[in-house]
Amino acid sequence: MSKETVGEYLKKERQLRQISIQEVADGTKISISRLRLIEENKFDGLPAEVFVRGFIRNYAEYIGLDPEEAIMRLEEDLKGQAVSGAKQPEMVTATSIDVGNRDAGRFLGIAIGIILLLLVAAGLYYFFFSPKVNTFILSPVPSSNMTVEAPRQVEGSSNDSVTLKKHVSGPKILLEQETNTTAIPDADGKGR
Repeated sequence: MSKETVGEYLKKERQLRQISIQEVADGTKISISRLRLIEENKFDGLPAEVFVRGFIRNYAEYIGLDPEEAIMRLEEDLKGQAVSGAKQPEMVTATSIDVGNRDAGRFLGIAIGIILLLLVAAGLYYFFFSPKVNTFILSPVPSSNMTVEAPRQVEGSSNDSVTLKKHVSGPKILLEQETNTTAIPDADGKGR
């Protein structure tokens, strides 16, 4: 008589404890279809071996069995399948991914495209949504108080000198709003 498989063992123990397969599915969060594949020892329809081990461990714990005993039975089943040539669950292994020049070029093109798109968006944002700055017009405005005298000879001086007498106020800063205003008369009645 041959030794029972891990699936037969789990199914027999579940039935002895009068636990339905639905209860196991609800308690372990393993689908009923996967539990049935385990009980039938059909590991081909299951994910990689690491997951199969987790399913069997959870199944055994839920129905009150020693999970290590169930895992040992699984290993014996897998060895027997290897000898008979049956397909074993796939092992998950790390593999290196070869990224060719075409993929690198595509990535570089996408990165440059995204950068250009961001620059255009920033420029449009600045142009349309940046706060408008009031402009100032700096212009020298002749003052009505400016006086220029013609050159003349100053008495008591030996050299010919020119006296320039003027009263000039500094440049006047005009805001845009002030450029369109009318002259307001001073106290002496003249406009500014």
